[in-house]
Amino acid sequence: MNRALLTLAALAALPSTAHAEHQQGNLRGLTAADLCPPIAYVYVDEQEDEDLAVAVDERLARYATLYGLPFGDPKTCTVAQIFTVTASEARDGKLLYTLDLSLEVPGEARVSLGNRTLTARHLQLWSVSGYGSVAGVGALADLATESVRDYYEEFALDWKAAHAR
Repeated sequence: MNRALLTLAALAALPSTAHAEHQQGNLRGLTAADLCPPIAYVYVDEQEDEDLAVAVDERLARYATLYGLPFGDPKTCTVAQIFTVTASEARDGKLLYTLDLSLEVPGEARVSLGNRTLTARHLQLWSVSGYGSVAGVGALADLATESVRDYYEEFALDWKAAHAR
């Protein structure tokens, strides 16, 4: 059983919630050109759900425009905006899910730590996440597309606060 499913099983008994690791300071040195267009990944029972990912992608694009967050060229951008939905069926038939919006450096990044320089992979700069359970795939689709607004709004507020003039 993979790690995500074990985590979901452990979280099933808890009420739905969201957790933010806003690291607003990590956004200050970034420019709009650094941001890649937002993208969604959706997995249900370890299978990619491309249709739901497309629906979430459309919402992400809409809210990026609504909140006035420009992003760079997909060929030259350096920081990925990733919205991930992962769900697995529990014994009672409900879907246990996690939602996550994160900004990360997709490749290697050099990090200074005191007088040392380290290389890190998939360095996460900012994130907000939540978890819970829903009745089925239809309810998951509704929840995922509705959550995009709340999660992206949190990111937009932190981005604008970090780039206030």
